[in-house]
Amino acid sequence: MTTAPENGLVQYFCRHLVGLCVAYRHIPDDDDKPERFSICSGTLIVIHDVLCFLTAGHVLKELEELRGHPNVRIESSAFADTFGLGTISDVPIPFDLVNADLFYIDDDEEGLDFGVIAINPHFARLLSKNGVVALGEEQWAHQHKITFEDRYALLGLPEELASDRVTPGVGVSAAPLMAFLTPATPDPNRETRRHPQFVAKVDGPEPKSVKGMSGGPIFGFRIDPGPKVRYWIVALQSSWDPVSRTIYATPIPTLASLMTEWASEAI
Repeated sequence: MTTAPENGLVQYFCRHLVGLCVAYRHIPDDDDKPERFSICSGTLIVIHDVLCFLTAGHVLKELEELRGHPNVRIESSAFADTFGLGTISDVPIPFDLVNADLFYIDDDEEGLDFGVIAINPHFARLLSKNGVVALGEEQWAHQHKITFEDRYALLGLPEELASDRVTPGVGVSAAPLMAFLTPATPDPNRETRRHPQFVAKVDGPEPKSVKGMSGGPIFGFRIDPGPKVRYWIVALQSSWDPVSRTIYATPIPTLASLMTEWASEAI
């Protein structure tokens, strides 16, 4: 639960946004071309005192397939934690994606789409220095008791605002975007998932597509006396219907409870 300021709104919420950057080549096709580039939206969460990068399960599945492809060579990878207010460094933190352990579930019938990468203490210290804030149990355990306003927001790094190649001498670019949402009901022709999902429509024509925003945090708001606007991260973006502009997301209490249970069983 946090009080949000009126100024620097998007940058303020970007303290919950971390991008996983990957530069890679298709070999031998790209040997004489600039590196390809992608950036995945995500946030941080603490599970059993371990800091983790949290994103959509299908995102980590795609990264696992990319790094395991015989004709793909990953040149570099890093965590971008440079989007928020008060950052002390504009340089992403190098991260070894090639050898990292990826834990994810991408099960459409279950309605579950999330995954994590555990972050060692060294990277955790670097992320904290740049002001990134992680989700803890106190932020999701009691969400079922909260009544939110009928206004939500999705934060992420849409593909339309990011480079797809590394430009020599310039590098790459990516920009965060906050899209406001209105709660909605699922398409009646859509099969019911075992686990309830967060469903909402994207307000307005922008962004043109939320592609690239999978794994981005969705914020729910409550106005308290004062007035004070308080917020919680309520869900993690998963998929969307571009025709109706409806998004489907995994609720944070659902995924955090499952990860906590699974981690307990593994101890």
